[in-house]
Amino acid sequence: MPDTIDAARNANLQAAFAKEEQRSLKLLMQVRLAASTAIIIYLTIRFFDQGGIYWSALTAVFGGFGCLQYLTARSRQYAAWQKYLFVALDLALVTFIIIYPNPLMTYPFPLAEQFRFPNFDFLYIVVALMALSYAPGVVAWAGLAAIISWGAALLLVLGQPGIITEFDIPNIEALSVAERLRIRNGPDFIDIGGRTQEFFIMAVTAGVLAASVWRSKRLVGRQMRAERARTNLSRYFSPGMIDELAGQDEPLGAVREQDVAVLFADIVGFTSLSENQPPEKVIALLRDFHGRMAGEVFGRGGTVDKYIGDAIMATFGTPRTGVRDATSALACARGMLTSVAAWNVERRTRGEPEIKVGIGLHFGPAVMGDIGDEQRLEYAVIGDTVNVAARLEALTRKIDAQLVVSGDTVEAVRRESGSSGTLVGLQEQEAAQVKGRAQKVPVWTFENSSATSTA
Repeated sequence: MPDTIDAARNANLQAAFAKEEQRSLKLLMQVRLAASTAIIIYLTIRFFDQGGIYWSALTAVFGGFGCLQYLTARSRQYAAWQKYLFVALDLALVTFIIIYPNPLMTYPFPLAEQFRFPNFDFLYIVVALMALSYAPGVVAWAGLAAIISWGAALLLVLGQPGIITEFDIPNIEALSVAERLRIRNGPDFIDIGGRTQEFFIMAVTAGVLAASVWRSKRLVGRQMRAERARTNLSRYFSPGMIDELAGQDEPLGAVREQDVAVLFADIVGFTSLSENQPPEKVIALLRDFHGRMAGEVFGRGGTVDKYIGDAIMATFGTPRTGVRDATSALACARGMLTSVAAWNVERRTRGEPEIKVGIGLHFGPAVMGDIGDEQRLEYAVIGDTVNVAARLEALTRKIDAQLVVSGDTVEAVRRESGSSGTLVGLQEQEAAQVKGRAQKVPVWTFENSSATSTA
């Protein structure tokens, strides 16, 4: 089941990258136009005659070709293979611009001379531009296409009459240095060794760029997964625990049973309070209430298990037990009452009705782990302890108390603190019969909503 979920998440991540690749074409087009403009300015300054006009015009075609690719990519018929085709055509066009004699020049350079100038460097610009595509395969293909395009041009020129290379000169090593330099500096000589070096450097450069893009995508993917994990954890756990849990492969661990403190809190009379209110005000009320209650839970290291309408269920001692789980839960309950009291002061000044809450707290063994199906998993705490805590929250209406604490919780607080100081304000009541329990449950109540926690 986890494998299926991971596969679905990876598929979504790849789809997001594919969409980003399409969006990157706009940036690629803009950078391409800027680069083309810079090259045209450079050519105009260096070749201010008619020859510069020819090369500038072809460079403008190269820039316009990027616009065509962008417009094509926006259509629904755009296929993955088309981006590879555009890359190959780009490099073929640049190679043609470099190699083909400029017809506007009065004295065009011999074809062999084109390989003596640093014209191959322009192909690096095209390959570097492909790094903006977020596609390592496209970058690698650009390097290969550059080699193929330049290699094809080289073969065509080598087939022209009068062209010579170092392989056409017998016993070249026996010639003097001056004689070899004279041959190499001839207008029809092409240095095959130099061209081979160009191919090698291009292959290495494209490989490094492709690896960089691949690593960047992988890093982004890991960061996205980490942030998603942190976001999911932040819904349930306190900020101090998120950093620890997010760095683990299985942060919540296996299904297990352990002692936890379970707290239920909800708004008393919520139905009558909200029946005449517009939906947006009802939702705003719930968000405000849940936010305040969750703040108290997280502030004491607790976990928000779930929101149930106007109620909130929180646990202390999950996913791992602590030495003061019951004490922290009791402190949280008191903090909730104090927070609601302060909230009511604000509500009275706005002419809004006061909010009354009921809180039930119980401590005992519970089972915890992931439940659900392949589409959605939820970390849950279940068992008799949870049921009793819910019943104690409901009991607040019957005995007119804001907080009802089980005797088991009181005993756990005494064990943790070693004194009764943290129980100040709690009053023992007659044991109550709760649904699902054969025996009555010892209960304690707390009424002073303005009290602050001493834990």
